[in-house]
Amino acid sequence: MKQIQRPVILSLCAFILCVTIGSGQAGVYRWKDDNGKIVFGDTPPKDKTATAVSIENTDNSGTQFATPEQTKGIERDAKNRRHKTPSTSRQSRNNIDSHCRRYISELNKVDIYLQHTDTPRDQLKARDLRKIIKKECGNNVLTQKFDDGKCANYRRKLSKTEIFLEHTSNPRDEQKVKDLKKQITRECR
Repeated sequence: MKQIQRPVILSLCAFILCVTIGSGQAGVYRWKDDNGKIVFGDTPPKDKTATAVSIENTDNSGTQFATPEQTKGIERDAKNRRHKTPSTSRQSRNNIDSHCRRYISELNKVDIYLQHTDTPRDQLKARDLRKIIKKECGNNVLTQKFDDGKCANYRRKLSKTEIFLEHTSNPRDEQKVKDLKKQITRECR
């Protein structure tokens, strides 16, 4: 009895497939690729188990399936974007890692502070930060200019300190204004 059921099921599937194709609907199949992602296509792969997907009338819906050439082009473009080497363009300069940006900011603060008070501890800290930046971020990041949240924060602090100085002038805040201006000059556009 099982032998009879199997040919009946196969012939029934073949009949449904013929009716579906004959009725003007495009054959669309669904299967899982080697990575476990669900893939749709008009031709089922020979090495995978694919299931036919019924699609309602899409003549006036604007729905179109990508051709194999278009799919390859999309995959190639995505791969190129993932493996793009960093350049020195404006866009890539803003995309350095946040930890590198923090190191650069901290190094600039220490360097500016060393101009006032030259201590062995701060010299060692500056030397260590340069080593970390060189090792983790590369040498060219030290010369880059940014326009990010840190720069906006420096500008806000500078404005507040300058306004405060108009009311009560003191050497500490005057030095803070000079240091913030140096920090902005070193790091920001």
